[in-house]
Amino acid sequence: MSDEVSLQKLFGDVCQTLSRAGFDIASASAEESAGLRVRQKPDAVVVGWVPADQLDPAGRMDAEYEGIRTALRQALLEILTQAGFSVQADPCSGEVRVQPA
Repeated sequence: MSDEVSLQKLFGDVCQTLSRAGFDIASASAEESAGLRVRQKPDAVVVGWVPADQLDPAGRMDAEYEGIRTALRQALLEILTQAGFSVQADPCSGEVRVQPA
């Protein structure tokens, strides 16, 4: 199986696992959409989160969501690890990287 096909299968498997765990995945085509985002990179599948405006009733543009991001990142790491994926948190972006086997 080619690397691209393997990565596409991994992408589908990650999305399916997260859906089964109760996560709603934001549309990958809408760059500005809020929510959980799963996307392919050349060497991994990356899972990140963009907060919705409803989380900040005051509408502050500088709102900090680090507590929520940390809790979500830990949940993603646990769920994906339990499902048998090779995962790690990207220290720069805070996203979760899922590596092909």
